[in-house]
Amino acid sequence: MVLGLDPDPARVDGGAQGAREFCLRVIEQAAPHCVAAKPQLACFERFGADGWAAFEDVARAASDAGLLVIADAKRGDVDATARHYAAAFLRPPIDAVTVNPMLGTDAVQPFLDAAAATGTGLFVLVRTSNPGAAELEDLALADGRPWHEAVADRVRQWGADLPPREGGLSSIGAVVGATVPDRIDRLRELMPDQPFLLPGVGAQGGDPSRLGPAFGGNIAGALVSASRSVIYADDPSAAARDLRDLVWAAWQSVGSA
Repeated sequence: MVLGLDPDPARVDGGAQGAREFCLRVIEQAAPHCVAAKPQLACFERFGADGWAAFEDVARAASDAGLLVIADAKRGDVDATARHYAAAFLRPPIDAVTVNPMLGTDAVQPFLDAAAATGTGLFVLVRTSNPGAAELEDLALADGRPWHEAVADRVRQWGADLPPREGGLSSIGAVVGATVPDRIDRLRELMPDQPFLLPGVGAQGGDPSRLGPAFGGNIAGALVSASRSVIYADDPSAAARDLRDLVWAAWQSVGSA
């Protein structure tokens, strides 16, 4: 599972320093049950330079704990600007960044180039977990497909241009909401080699028992992310362990089929 680090000032006192200390405690408690951490940049950037410094410390601590670090930045802009975003995020200790593909291939290309050069990865927004996603992401195109399936096609193409990772998975993954399990089979068909990052379990109501098809027959094919339900639990370690066990059961339901 992926440990989402979303320190909300309404629940975490002390500004940037408080967010830093909170996240470091959660990492220490929950890391043994996780494979990655996903700091939400907005929760740090709101504090300006101090927040960015806190993010750097949190990312380093997660990496030192043996976790992959996914910067949840959802960046996307014209190619000239995207080059700067790619340089900002695709470097140690960050292993991957979330990317918004709305502007098309030329805007994503700088991220693809940086990922290839640095051995890092991307998770491209395909079908997100929020309720309002259906307003645009599910709109039917002229050929009858929903818009998010066209994005999935692009993600598969972008990934095909880069060497596969160990195990055959692409370094270009897809963000697919755990709140829309009815979309997963089709998206896995369209993106057979993409690792799926699946937010929405826990506070958003996603059911981990329905996520088995997201693995695509590869235990590393799905990364299930939870934030609030773990980091604000009375015992983050137990909450992370329990979710890990549910995700493992989902994998076993398809991995042994």
